Amino acid sequence: MNNYTAAEEIKKYKDLLDQGIITEEEFEQKKDDLLNPTPITTNSTASMDAHTTGIVAYLTWIGFLIALLLGDREGAKFHINQALVINLFFLACAIPVIGRIWWIFMIILWVLGLVAACNDEEKPVPILGEIRILN
Repeated sequence: MNNYTAAEEIKKYKDLLDQGIITEEEFEQKKDDLLNPTPITTNSTASMDAHTTGIVAYLTWIGFLIALLLGDREGAKFHINQALVINLFFLACAIPVIGRIWWIFMIILWVLGLVAACNDEEKPVPILGEIRILN
């Protein structure tokens, strides 16, 4: 905000103060905010927001590891856990005979989880969604 705009805003707040709409403390706070803006900081521990982290977690084991190491673990805890469960149960696809049927079932669960993450919903997948591995 340039000084000219800040001065105009301060004048508006001064008018509100003179009219008794805001208090002296509110005026001083607004004036201080306008003259000394607080820089916007980001969470330096996470390089991805919770939404992106949740989506990336479903993208194979590599995506899961990226989400776990670089993402917002706290914000996307539900999807990181669910992606881990789905990835672990995908390993059962190696079982002869039932492996192909299990693979189809796991693809459906994976798609449901991914769609929920894309829609920012914490919707557990059927059957496996209530399993908690990560706290």
